[in-house]
Amino acid sequence: MKRLLLALLLAITHLANAATLDDLKDPTPWQASASDQVKASVSRDPRDDSLCLAYDFAGVSGYAVLRRELPVAWPADFALTTQLKGQGKPNDVQIKFVDASGDNVWWIHRPALALPDTLTEMRFKRRHVAFAWGPTEDRLLRQTRFIEFVVVAGQQGGGAGELCVGSLALEPREPAPKAWPEPRRTRRGGEVTLDFQRLREFNGLWFASGEATRIEASDDDRRWKLLADRPGRAVFLGEQEWRWLRVRHEGRKPPDVQLRDASQWPDRNAAIAEWAKALPRGDLPRAFVGEQNYWTVVGVDGGAQRSGLVSEDGAIELTRGGPSIEPAVRLADGRVVTWAQSRIEHGLVEQALPVVQWRHADVELRVEAAADGEARSPALLARYTLRNPTAKPQRYALLLALRPWQVNPPQQFLSTPGGVSPLPKLAWADGRLTAAGLTVKPRETPGEVRAARWSAGLGLTALLQAPPLQTLVDADELPSALMRFDVELAPGEARSLGWVTGGDASALDTRLAVAAAQWRDRLSHLDLRLPPLAQPVADTMRSALAQMLMSRDGPALRPGTRSYARAWVRDGAMMVAGLVRMGEAQAAREFVDWFGGYIFDSGKVPCCVDQRGADPVVENDSHGQYLFAVAELYRHTQDRELLVRHWPKVQKVVAWMDALRLSERKPDADPRFKGLMPPSISHEGYSDKPAYSYWDDFWALRGYKDAVQIAQALGEADQVKTWTASLDEFAADLASSIAATAQHYGLGYVAGAADRGDFDATSTTMALNPAQAENLAPELLRGTFDRYVTEAFARIDGAKAWKDYTPYELRNVSALVRLGRVDDAHRLLAWFFTHQRPAGWNQWAEVVLPDARQVQFLGDMPHAWISSDYLRAALDLFAYERETGLVLGAGLPASWRMAGHIGVAGLSTAWGRLDYRLERRAGGWTLFVDRVPERLAGDLRLAWSGSEPLPRASADGRELPWQGRELALPAGSTTVQLEARP
Repeated sequence: MKRLLLALLLAITHLANAATLDDLKDPTPWQASASDQVKASVSRDPRDDSLCLAYDFAGVSGYAVLRRELPVAWPADFALTTQLKGQGKPNDVQIKFVDASGDNVWWIHRPALALPDTLTEMRFKRRHVAFAWGPTEDRLLRQTRFIEFVVVAGQQGGGAGELCVGSLALEPREPAPKAWPEPRRTRRGGEVTLDFQRLREFNGLWFASGEATRIEASDDDRRWKLLADRPGRAVFLGEQEWRWLRVRHEGRKPPDVQLRDASQWPDRNAAIAEWAKALPRGDLPRAFVGEQNYWTVVGVDGGAQRSGLVSEDGAIELTRGGPSIEPAVRLADGRVVTWAQSRIEHGLVEQALPVVQWRHADVELRVEAAADGEARSPALLARYTLRNPTAKPQRYALLLALRPWQVNPPQQFLSTPGGVSPLPKLAWADGRLTAAGLTVKPRETPGEVRAARWSAGLGLTALLQAPPLQTLVDADELPSALMRFDVELAPGEARSLGWVTGGDASALDTRLAVAAAQWRDRLSHLDLRLPPLAQPVADTMRSALAQMLMSRDGPALRPGTRSYARAWVRDGAMMVAGLVRMGEAQAAREFVDWFGGYIFDSGKVPCCVDQRGADPVVENDSHGQYLFAVAELYRHTQDRELLVRHWPKVQKVVAWMDALRLSERKPDADPRFKGLMPPSISHEGYSDKPAYSYWDDFWALRGYKDAVQIAQALGEADQVKTWTASLDEFAADLASSIAATAQHYGLGYVAGAADRGDFDATSTTMALNPAQAENLAPELLRGTFDRYVTEAFARIDGAKAWKDYTPYELRNVSALVRLGRVDDAHRLLAWFFTHQRPAGWNQWAEVVLPDARQVQFLGDMPHAWISSDYLRAALDLFAYERETGLVLGAGLPASWRMAGHIGVAGLSTAWGRLDYRLERRAGGWTLFVDRVPERLAGDLRLAWSGSEPLPRASADGRELPWQGRELALPAGSTTVQLEARP
């Protein structure tokens, strides 16, 4: 009775303390707004007195906002209650809370929310409110001033519709205790009831021992709700709030049931991870045993949306967000060999197709994967080669387990959350395994196919003991299937088995060979002949190109296939620069034309585009990047029709840029900011608050230069004159700003942002390439890279601890080469190569950690924008462009020159194709320029890196003078003799 009275008292107290923040009967305080080209308005629905935000996305991405000033002091714990309804597509719905500064935002984010037709109460607790962004260091929700209801265009495209809101109330709640008391237990035969003495929130149940047959819950000890029937060891329920739990069981001893709350089990991935601890190491992937795993993409050009992944341990994810197939081998004595018992090596076929090699004393397993078919419906191909490394005949069973999780691990949360991949149904019929709309066709007939529900267990033992599969429906949507293939091998003998997801499985070997040959041909436009010590540079260049092509979705150049399901113009512009230099003009052209179709009517260039349309977020690097992409593609292809197609948009974009810079060019403007692009969050380091980022300005400078070139190519004399004036004025303002910022903060380097005075050499590389900003103060530029090299080498030498870094830093390799610091560039590059993970796949993740097994979000693997950063830096080793000409060999270190011949053939430049050879001979070298770019109007130079004496140079019997460490090649001379000096 006392417990009942206490519960009633608490309920009455909560009701009394609940406060209506806004009954929404007065629409006056509320205002509607929207992003570019989206329409929004406010109206009242007289049927239920709700306030409605009507929106129309009109074919673009973006958002519509219903906002009012509403100061709130948030209690330590609370429940926020509102009523929502609406109509339209399932768009993302957000409730935002903004502080008085307007900079710091907290939110409740519900993606793809299907709104009910009638006002329905929705209840949110403190843990549902997350810090969204802002510069504050105190991210705890304490005090806010504004509230917003936001509709964001969903993955199906925003469409038109409305979001209606009823009253908004805040109810303070008693915070959960630091430690919950033990529940009171009551036993009645084969049943135990747990009383937690107050309402208890939990997400799941873990059975440390014993088994239950039925689990029920109640909030009044009278009415009971069934939670699970015949559960397994882990029961994930999602958010629950009950006081009593009733557990029925068989046997004398009740099971030891433990609650798991939202912090312990935020999702089913956490439940799997806890289960994994109770299983033999290797039964589940590294991702569920607390280790970072690495992976790579396998797909066809343009097929990113339906690509597969291969894990470092040999698991293959069948499609984006789909299930995976994991290998294991059972030996004749019953032992099972998994990734955990094997030494694992990695390689690539034709520098494009991944290979995983297991080595064990009793068995070897080689896993190969590829894809073929059209980009819209590619098929995956997998081959498993078992080899007997022993001196005796062996019997093996290759076990291929179809698992309800991705290779993409649980800590990956952007776009495609990693981990669990629900499988409502499994079936085996007519030699095919089907799951989640996917079909796996083994080439060889398995000895048996079994399947187990989630509740039966996740280990390989449970799968091996499971019933044969015909059709299996799992209420938890997490079943697993196992295909077993029996193989007998003589000593040293090998045999292959495999499967496909489409097409003829019997032709697997031929299809794999054709896929490899196609990639070999595709990656061979540029032919590099290098000494062996330099070969990894060339191999990674070919891999980088393959990664960029596999990561694109049709014409859309994307930085990855899982975390980044959208195309940014900044990534795309820099990929275009790499693609055209490698001879991939068509892929570049497709992107430029496709992205150009999404430019806003105003001339604003969207930062990115996805299936929802153009994104309106203000990022002021975008405009220069679009102009650069158009001009760079033209420079390499001389496709005048390209310029004609884009000319109307080019004019609008330049006008938009002019308006932006002039908005900051006021007579009384701070000299640090005068004439710059306005603040934006284009630079990821400034996502907390928009900044006057020089990254934006270097791209704007490049954009103005390219606009002038485009106008010149089209014979638009008036625009050439007008835009040249804009270019000159902007270049002068930018140089003045950089100097003023350095003086303001007392800097000896170029700042990352004019209003922060921060250091960011990787951003400043844009000043050298592509901006080629001629009027930067040399001492600031030198100071920037002096500091960068000092800090980078401190990391390399272990003198400076580091938490993580992004391989965007590869851009510094190019910058150092252009500054003549080639030895520094190669020392840095060698260190970056040590962070290709796993070694042998020639790739980088977006985030690199010093501890390779530390679990953290890594972005995409491979990250195609980083692939392009590497590709452009590596190409600059062999030749790079200046505004005035072409420089050969600036990044060739002395060790390469001494080791043998160096040959470059098929390198595309802004002035045409370049072929050259630097051949080692007794007493020196001979430079053969086999093909001079046909449109080269400037000079052609050879740079000689290092500090050793310059060789004596001659052509046609005439000695040639060095200018510093550069040699200007005479017009018409294609052979230069270089005699080593003592």
